[in-house]
Amino acid sequence: MSAAGRLAGRVRDPAEPSAGSPARVVELADGPLGAYVHVPFCARVCPFCPYNKVIPRAGQPERYFEALLAEARGYVAAGAAGATGFTSLYVGGGTPTLFPDLLRPVLQALPVAGERAIEVLPSHATPDRLDDLRGLGFTAVSIGVQSFSDEVLHHLRRPHDARQAREALANAVGRFDLVDADLILDVEYDDAHAGTFLRDLVRCFDLGVDQVSTYPLMRFGYTPFGPATHDRRREHEVLSEATRLAAEHGYERRSVWTFNRPDSPSYTSITRRRFLGLGAGASSFLGRDFLVNHFGVETYIAAVDAGRLPLARRLHLGRLGGPSYDGFWQAYSGRLCPPARGSGEPAGILLRAAAAVMTAGGLLAPAGPDGCRALTPRGFDRYHDLERWVTYHLIEPLWSEMLAEHASEGGRAGWAAPESARRRRLWNVVDALTRRPL
Repeated sequence: MSAAGRLAGRVRDPAEPSAGSPARVVELADGPLGAYVHVPFCARVCPFCPYNKVIPRAGQPERYFEALLAEARGYVAAGAAGATGFTSLYVGGGTPTLFPDLLRPVLQALPVAGERAIEVLPSHATPDRLDDLRGLGFTAVSIGVQSFSDEVLHHLRRPHDARQAREALANAVGRFDLVDADLILDVEYDDAHAGTFLRDLVRCFDLGVDQVSTYPLMRFGYTPFGPATHDRRREHEVLSEATRLAAEHGYERRSVWTFNRPDSPSYTSITRRRFLGLGAGASSFLGRDFLVNHFGVETYIAAVDAGRLPLARRLHLGRLGGPSYDGFWQAYSGRLCPPARGSGEPAGILLRAAAAVMTAGGLLAPAGPDGCRALTPRGFDRYHDLERWVTYHLIEPLWSEMLAEHASEGGRAGWAAPESARRRRLWNVVDALTRRPL
């Protein structure tokens, strides 16, 4: 029996889902799900990038996509897509556009009602390849530009140059409903880069992209870039100037790190309210539960081939933790909308109290007619700092432990040094909580 058959065979009676079955995962979801698909392969590794990625072995991509297809079919058979399809589809990596022919069957197995988005390497964003992506149903692309400076790209060791970055955006604009450009902000590199970053931002506006995502460089301890202190004040100054330039060019600050045309949708993956992660290194958020798949490619394939879900960790957030997670990402989008008064739910009471405290502290503006409160400039700065704190205290230690799976299976992820990751006391508590069985 195929891997897809073994997984599907575990969901014949969705009314009685077994522990560790796709039906059990679907049962945990408290609302419609989007889908996130992770492709962990890169032809060349960018050392600043902390995401799960490997240089593939011979024959490994074919086996990986077979397992990915089996995982997708197992969840669809269990009803994860609902009656109308997943609310959205996002494909990330790695380099998702490295093996488009192998990805195609996975896409065909996932019914999707909303937008379909994919990350694209600039050197892959030729007119023909973008037309192929459009033909596969993608309505949105995120181009990993990072910079239009060859000096900065060399610093980041990106596999493309500034000319390819410019041409990629020019080729994408007009072909898709939404074009996002990723830029890296690294004020630690040198003072000149801050000016380069702002010039890059204006270049994106001039090229007519719908969104610019301006990520600060996260110096994960397990990457070759390693840990470093961050100049918070300088980052706040640069992002404040970016906000001014955005308004000058007809864009708005849609979230802590993104700038959009006022009439454009947002390119976002994990800030979706509920999502199901597929593939090695993918995560799922189901409302009260956060799940993480195995990072090791061979470990992932072996689990699916054996008819098991490739889940490595589960964090049960509960009645208060789940809504708090929702509130965290609401605030990232620049607005916090707590439930109206009269709701006796403890989570609603908690979020209203948090909103009141943040308003009193000058982080949120007073509530508007819809009951929502917008982040103030000071609020954006503090949330920028909070996002980094969460990243280093929770995400870095989790991912470093998951990346160790590559070494245990002889994988080609030598860029990562899990033993060098930050691990603070809070992680010891979270680590114990994430080992809860499904």
